[in-house]
Amino acid sequence: MTRTAEVGQTAVPGGDPLFRLSKGGEVEMRGQVAEQDLPLLVVGQEVNVRLTGTAKIYPGKIRLLGAIIDPATRLGMARIALTPDPNLRPGAFARADVTVSNAERAVLPQTAVLTDDRGSYVLIVNAQNKVERRAVRVSGIVRGGVTIAEGLAGTDQVIATAGAFLQEGELVKPVSIPSGKS
Repeated sequence: MTRTAEVGQTAVPGGDPLFRLSKGGEVEMRGQVAEQDLPLLVVGQEVNVRLTGTAKIYPGKIRLLGAIIDPATRLGMARIALTPDPNLRPGAFARADVTVSNAERAVLPQTAVLTDDRGSYVLIVNAQNKVERRAVRVSGIVRGGVTIAEGLAGTDQVIATAGAFLQEGELVKPVSIPSGKS
């Protein structure tokens, strides 16, 4: 419950509410979301909420997405329903994390991805142990290397280093590198 009324105050039509009550102890977070991120959210989506200064995660779900973008701040509103908890109090500051995409992608060392006038590519070892060029679409860079969005199958043998010294069709002897080693 939130009370903003003073003794003797009169309620006026269109004015601020004097009281806010929650049914059944429900708790809600009102968050501001950047305009470009709002379309990535959907009602019912799971959210992890953390109060400022704590590590505990409070699970929630998006209950409502605002229909208006504030022209001054370029922010929209998202309302997140939370499971009641005595640590969640009105007026507390919190941060919400939402996973909008969960894709598995190949991550290659930066030395494996080459670029020329035809675009990004990797060299793979085909079934005949010959070097083959494979066009790829890079989707980003992470701590472990470069993420590949398109162009590789999960079974391709990628040449990780010294690819610039090889020619397409050249016969090679593949050597496996254990995971986590370079």
